[in-house]
Amino acid sequence: MSELFKRLWLGVVLILATSAFLLLSDRGQRVAGSLPRVAVLQFSNMQALDDGARGLMDELRSQGYDGVHKAKIEHFNAQNDMATSNAIAKEITSGKYDLVISISTNCLQSVANANREGKAKHLFGIVADPVAAKVGVNPKNPADKPRQMTGIGSLAPVDEIMAVARRMNPRARRFGIPWNPSQANSERYMQLAHQAAKQMNVEILEGSVENSTAVGEVTDSLIARGADVIVAIGDVTVGLGIDSAIAAARKGRIPLVSALPDYIKRGALYGAGADFYRVGQQMGELAVRILNGEDPANIPVVYALPMKVGFNLSALNGLKDSWQIPPELLAKANTVLGAKK
Repeated sequence: MSELFKRLWLGVVLILATSAFLLLSDRGQRVAGSLPRVAVLQFSNMQALDDGARGLMDELRSQGYDGVHKAKIEHFNAQNDMATSNAIAKEITSGKYDLVISISTNCLQSVANANREGKAKHLFGIVADPVAAKVGVNPKNPADKPRQMTGIGSLAPVDEIMAVARRMNPRARRFGIPWNPSQANSERYMQLAHQAAKQMNVEILEGSVENSTAVGEVTDSLIARGADVIVAIGDVTVGLGIDSAIAAARKGRIPLVSALPDYIKRGALYGAGADFYRVGQQMGELAVRILNGEDPANIPVVYALPMKVGFNLSALNGLKDSWQIPPELLAKANTVLGAKK
């Protein structure tokens, strides 16, 4: 009887253990199935957008959101095509995702227009001026915006960039700027550039760029028109063709300065603007707040500009005019590359 009892008891224990395992497994599947879904929409692989996306994901991972645990995260890239961005935005705001994170002004516009019914919470970043995007953000009150939306604006100081260029060469009077007029981001930067030019009593030479393959040719034309320096604003189209713009400037023996500081690694003389990796981290911090239950309606739009400043001394070599970097500016730079021969 004792042996029979032991066998029966062992069978009961195994059944209970198996049942418990199945129940826990089923619970785990149901919990996993109920995880919030997050869609990240990026417009292109321009470096600033890539840096922002990397900062975003690093911050989310540091908080336990690795894309599998705590939330399911999916990435989408419009590959520099507005129609594709609009189509993806329509799909990811249809109710399938709890939170949509847009990276770039173009994606902000796509998602905001597709999400008017507010089926998804929307966080945006790597955007110069959300007011200029015309998505309902009040220029006088960052808390006055669509209830389902919040985000970060990071407007680079174009006036400061132009002023520094003049300090390096007081004879520079014609600033050549290639840009895509279809981008709200770039339109805002051009407004600031014209305001700065008026105050500085210098001239702006504009070159319209429709696609990234035309960037080098347009930059050549600006140099032919007498540009003393090329200014790369925060334009996605120009950003994708920045190497050809820098090559054209080098061929024309004039420098290129930029609102995107990392362009000094590609050959720009001077860059000052947002540290977009840090902006991405700030986006991650806001995303965690929303995923933890905070309502975007109660989070005002944030205006943040964690600055980076850099010089590339090698870009001084071979210029047709005399460009000198004041020592006090060099001392304040985050990054100094190369050497002047």
